[in-house]
Amino acid sequence: MPLYLYENKKTGEVVEVLQGMTELHEYHGSNGREKGLWRRVFVNPNISFDTNTDDTNSKSFITSTQNKNYTYGDLFNKSAEASQKRADRYGKDPIKEKQYANYRKQTNGKLHPQEMKEKWAKTKEKANKAGINIEL
Repeated sequence: MPLYLYENKKTGEVVEVLQGMTELHEYHGSNGREKGLWRRVFVNPNISFDTNTDDTNSKSFITSTQNKNYTYGDLFNKSAEASQKRADRYGKDPIKEKQYANYRKQTNGKLHPQEMKEKWAKTKEKANKAGINIEL
């Protein structure tokens, strides 16, 4: 049953009253004899969800994205945001580093394609700072 707020017009006292959704939303005091003395107070609801998910837990990621009608690209973006949060918190993203290590182990030391892109971007950035222009 929802909670409704009523304010006494004379004293300013505010009371919380449990009323059903289909009930008439009126309050006449605790004894029922104060008709016209109480007015209903309308407030904005405070709703918050999916604002603070655990970015190190895969189950938390799944529950925060299921039933949202996200596209494949949206899921990649959410995953990248979680990765960035982990990198900001720990200096490096431990989950991504573990995935890269697993890939190297499975492919006899070959770098993950995304890892190669990241290393190339760092190399290109260093070269640009040194005044060398690299283009492919």
